Amino acid sequence: MSVDDELVARRGEKLGVLLRATDPRVPPMAYPAERIARAVRRRAAVRWRAAAAIAVLAVSAVGVPPVRAWIVRTARALWSGAVRSPRPVLAGPTASEGANSVTFTPAAGAFSVRVARPQAQGSLTVETVADSAAVAAVTGGSGAELLVLPDGLRIVNAAGASASVVVRVPATVTRIVVTV
Repeated sequence: MSVDDELVARRGEKLGVLLRATDPRVPPMAYPAERIARAVRRRAAVRWRAAAAIAVLAVSAVGVPPVRAWIVRTARALWSGAVRSPRPVLAGPTASEGANSVTFTPAAGAFSVRVARPQAQGSLTVETVADSAAVAAVTGGSGAELLVLPDGLRIVNAAGASASVVVRVPATVTRIVVTV
């Protein structure tokens, strides 16, 4: 040990003695063990009461149809996300889709179908296929045009349109958003 190290050690010991001498004395306080045990039991009772209240609210909410529907939808979405069940995959686009059809390759990820205005008649069907190409076709009715966009498809329909449209997208699409 060098001279500097010894000097620092001695001064540190003297400083420690001075600091301990200046600390105020705190009298020991006895806290009975039974008070501690009672506080722990009380805290546990409050937790059980809160859990019981939440359970009563959840059970009573199941009786309300909109709440029950929301619970079922949420549970189904969580379960399908946990299980990762594959979506049904159809055979693929057919060669004879009709005159009013488009075939294109969508980008991976989200796919959006935008309908210009609501219709009184007709339908929109979105299916997944095993192919890499997407196909959209007007299968019945009239008054609708198909427009391919970078992120999906736009269906431009007239005010009195009655078209039925089938959209087949590849299974590589992770999310489909339909907007009217």
